Amino acid sequence: MSVAFALAGLGGMNAHGAGFLDTARAWGIAPDLVTATSGQIMVLAEWMQGHDLRAQLISPERAGDPVAQARTVLFGYPGVFRPAYAEALFRFAAVPDWSEGLLNVVADRLLPAQQYVPVRSDDELGHVMTVLNDSPVGVVFNSYDPRSGAGLLYGNDVARRLLPQQKAIPNTRAAAALHSLAKRDLRYATDAEQERKILPITIEAIKSALWLSLYGFKNLPGGQMDGAYHRSSIISELHGFDRIFAVRPLANGWSGKVPANWFEVQDWTYEMWFSVGYKAEVDTLKRINDLIAAGHLIDPKYKRVDLIEIQPETPAGYFNYFVERGEVYDNAVKATELKFKELGLTRPGA
Repeated sequence: MSVAFALAGLGGMNAHGAGFLDTARAWGIAPDLVTATSGQIMVLAEWMQGHDLRAQLISPERAGDPVAQARTVLFGYPGVFRPAYAEALFRFAAVPDWSEGLLNVVADRLLPAQQYVPVRSDDELGHVMTVLNDSPVGVVFNSYDPRSGAGLLYGNDVARRLLPQQKAIPNTRAAAALHSLAKRDLRYATDAEQERKILPITIEAIKSALWLSLYGFKNLPGGQMDGAYHRSSIISELHGFDRIFAVRPLANGWSGKVPANWFEVQDWTYEMWFSVGYKAEVDTLKRINDLIAAGHLIDPKYKRVDLIEIQPETPAGYFNYFVERGEVYDNAVKATELKFKELGLTRPGA
């Protein structure tokens, strides 16, 4: 049975994917290919080196600090990003462009897009690049070009051998017409084939895949930024695998108390934003599964894919997006073990 992992990254919630990966290793579940977005790229590289992800990701000092979120907002996350205080002072001193209007001039200075600056070194990212490229497991991650609206995929040689490079169904005139429309409308991908192409993993590619909107929209590495804003999970390309573990750090719905204040509404907005992208990613796969099960789709070109979704049951919480917490990791371990047992899998030595 061919197996793929699809890991969705989200700040402060990467412990969810880490809990899944450590549990999969403990149960002897090995993937043929792993897709990752955002911070899960770094988690995946640590996992491939055999590191204890809980120890690597979760700082007991920060996790037990009630004001850790506030400290991160004010002083940044050591080794990951720093506040853009110097850059803010430079903007204040710069000659304003009054052609943008008074409101924009003031907003650019008092409420700038750039809040933080990434500080991971090229040496660190170069090591991650080597780990991913040399992995015997296929690796794919993504970035996003906000100007064109297109996403890009990066992967190692193993991934190129495992994933199809061509569409199963050739373009029709209708598809050609849609492509023509796309050239005039950025809501559509202007080059679907480009979005399917797997580009080499480089330091620049990793930088772009980790570039958050909080870093600002100027000086994007290669004009690209974090691909999670475009596709929170990379799943649609995995239809050729027999089983896909879709690991996302957000609940499928909003359980418990409904949003009652501004912070909870913001949390709801973020979660719905990422959830909509995920649901679109798996919609076709689930529909094909349903059509096969109902006997309406018998073409041998299609097959049923076992999609295993591993996700938390509760909302993330607005004040939990900056600090990785042990409870997120532990809940992911429990959820993963439960799924493995439901599938009839057995932990080695149990």
